[in-house]
Amino acid sequence: IIFHNVGSLGNLSVETFRMANVEELRQYYDLNVFKVISLNTQFLKIFEDVEDRVIIVNITSLCAIKPMGGMAYYCTGKAAREMYFKVLAEEKKNIRVLNYAPGPVETSMIDYIVSEAVNENLKDVFVSFKNQGSLLMPEITAKKCVKVLLAGKFGPGEHVDFFDD
Repeated sequence: IIFHNVGSLGNLSVETFRMANVEELRQYYDLNVFKVISLNTQFLKIFEDVEDRVIIVNITSLCAIKPMGGMAYYCTGKAAREMYFKVLAEEKKNIRVLNYAPGPVETSMIDYIVSEAVNENLKDVFVSFKNQGSLLMPEITAKKCVKVLLAGKFGPGEHVDFFDD
């Protein structure tokens, strides 16, 4: 089993229509997409003989399937990664692939969004999550992910969110 959990938010201080720094974009995609694909490729080479027992979990986000203003880097990176794993699941039907969205988790990422985002609506959403106490503790969403894996009732490359039944 491998969990792909690397993730960064990217530049939250630039609006989508002003994303002109190609080098910054390359660095973002290098970490959040290309290195994940490279690591996954090496993992599959090592376990090629037992791939029917391989489980791949990509930690994704609602942002992979729903646009969120002010988070173009994050949304597009998560969407690209999720699609890669869906295509992999389509090609390698004997490998179990899950795209798991853990929900809004209490991490330093939330504080970064609140302090760095230029999009006021984005800030307001996460300030509201914090103020209402609706952020999830990491261990709660991790347990849900394990429960989903043990139940095995997800389709190939399916996007499963913490809040799904």
